[in-house]
Amino acid sequence: MKIESHDQDLRTMLSSGYFKIPRFQRPYSWDRENIQDFWDDVVRDTPADYFIGSMVVYKDGSQRYGVVDGQQRLTTITILLCVLRNALDQNGHKDLAGGIHGLIERKNIDNQSEFVLSTESSYPYFQDRIQRWGAAKLKTKPLKEESNLQAAFEQLTQLVTDVLKSIRQDPSLSAKKRAESATQKLISFRDALLNLKVIFIKLEDEDDAYVIFETLNTRGKDL
Repeated sequence: MKIESHDQDLRTMLSSGYFKIPRFQRPYSWDRENIQDFWDDVVRDTPADYFIGSMVVYKDGSQRYGVVDGQQRLTTITILLCVLRNALDQNGHKDLAGGIHGLIERKNIDNQSEFVLSTESSYPYFQDRIQRWGAAKLKTKPLKEESNLQAAFEQLTQLVTDVLKSIRQDPSLSAKKRAESATQKLISFRDALLNLKVIFIKLEDEDDAYVIFETLNTRGKDL
């Protein structure tokens, strides 16, 4: 079994390839407490060089990876990127929103738009209702996993909205300063998220991934 590992930040990781959560992974299951802890630990106070553990993947083609360990974190990170993109867009910063969207969806080698993170078990709900920039195109009824994804999206949207609301209601700031502060806060959230540090572990194939997946599960590792 060949294992390759190195440390990098989330910006580099998301820019380096496309990631797929295979069907053998458990569904997205983070609840309100998990989301709040994530927000408090890695976003709200914008910590520098915050380490969020390992991401274990296997090669699934050129610059394509299947996710073995870290799918809950990677999915939540993607959801928050979508929330920040939407907030910047709604506040008139289409260029900044577009910069974030490039880490959510971008052109592949065939010049076709493709989501950086794809999930097999929640397709097409996650892609259409959360990752898409703009109105949803499909009428899809949420099942349990999709409901968890939507709940996480709504909770993170509310957390960001509450921060912006407190800035806009600050009587000590002029209208111009409130707008500038709101934009800078969104940028600081973006940067805190993309500067998160991770140990990126690559395996050669899916068979090795199953071995690692079972080992991590047996030891109670939080996937």
